[in-house]
Amino acid sequence: MMKRLENFKSGFINENPIFGLYLGLCSALAISTSLNNAIGMGVAVTLVLCVSNVIISCIRKITPDEIRIPVYIVVIATLVKIVQMLVQAYTPELNSALGIFLPLIVVNCIILGRAEAFASKNGVFDSLIDGLGMGLGYTFGLLALSLIRQILATGMLTFSNPFNPNIVFFETTFFPNDFTISMFSQPIGAFFTFACLAAALTAFKNSKNKKAWKIGVGVVALVLVGFIALRSEFMIDHTPAPAPVVPEKVVVDMNHTSIKSFEASVDATVQNGDGSTTYTVSCDGYASYDGGEPNQFEITVKEGAVVSVKVLKANDTEGIGTRIDSEDFTGRFEGMTLDSLEVEPLSGATISSASTLKAVATALEAANQ
Repeated sequence: MMKRLENFKSGFINENPIFGLYLGLCSALAISTSLNNAIGMGVAVTLVLCVSNVIISCIRKITPDEIRIPVYIVVIATLVKIVQMLVQAYTPELNSALGIFLPLIVVNCIILGRAEAFASKNGVFDSLIDGLGMGLGYTFGLLALSLIRQILATGMLTFSNPFNPNIVFFETTFFPNDFTISMFSQPIGAFFTFACLAAALTAFKNSKNKKAWKIGVGVVALVLVGFIALRSEFMIDHTPAPAPVVPEKVVVDMNHTSIKSFEASVDATVQNGDGSTTYTVSCDGYASYDGGEPNQFEITVKEGAVVSVKVLKANDTEGIGTRIDSEDFTGRFEGMTLDSLEVEPLSGATISSASTLKAVATALEAANQ
C-alpha cells in the first residue's frame, strides 16, 4: 500500500512530468495561457493516461515484444480520438483553444513513456494509480504555469464553464491593465516561467531542509488566497444598479426618416375560411438603396389585428437584415392593430425592421379599407 502511495505521489514532485522529467513540454508551454486551457488539457491527458495504462496492462502478456510499441500507439491514438470527438461535441470553445495540441496527445512522451516503463510491467490497479498520479502531476504543472502567465499577462484570473463559456465561475482582477506584462502571453514568457518553476522544484528536491520549504510554500499559498479574497471583496460594487435602458422603438410614421422613401404594395389577397385575410406585401428595404429587390411578406389579419407575419423573401444583407426572418422578430407583431403598431427593432438591422413594419402597416391599412 505504501509503495502504491509513493508511486502516486512521485508524479507530483520527484517525477513531475513537466518540471521533473521534462516531458510534454510542447503542449504545456503552448496552451498554458489560461486556467481553462490548463484544466481542459490536464483532464484530457489524465483520462488518456489512466485508460491507456489499464488497457496496456491488460494486454501486456499477450503482446509480442517485437510489435509492442505499434500496439501501444494504436491504443493511445484510439483513446485520443475518442477524447477529441467528445471535446469537439461538448466544448467547442475549448477545442478551438487547444487546437492541434489535443490530437498531438498521441505523441506526448508522457503517455507512451508510462506505457513502456510502467504499465507493460505491472498490474491493472497499479497501472491505473500510476496513470492518475502522472496525469494529476501534469495537470498541476499546467496550472502552475497558467496561474503565473495569466495573472502577469492580463492582470486577471478567470475560469469559466468549459461546457458554457458564458458562465464564469470566478473572475478576479489583481492589478490594472496598465501594469500587465504582455510578454507572458507569448512563447518567451512561457519559457521564462517554465525555467523559474523548474529551477525552484530542483532546488526543493536538492534541499536538505524540506520542512522549511513546505512551510514557506504554505505561507505563500495562504497569502495568495487571502489576497484574492480581499481583492474580490474590495472589488464588489455596492452602488445601485443603473436603470435598464429601454431600447428605441420604431413607431409607425410614414414620414419617419428610415422609411419615408420606402414603397410598399399589396401583391395578392386571399380570404381564409376562419374570417382572416392573408396579404402578400412587397416593401423596399436596405437592398433597395442599391437597386436590389424588395423584401416580400405574407401577413394575415383578422378583425383589424395581426394574426401572423411570414417573411417570404429577405433580400437585405445576409446575416444582418435577413434576421427579420426569425420567429422571435416576426412574432412581436402578433395581436397588434394599426393604432398600436410599434416594434423593437433588431440591433444592427433597423432599416430591415422598418421595412417589416411598413409592410405590416400596409396590410393593416388594406384590411381597414
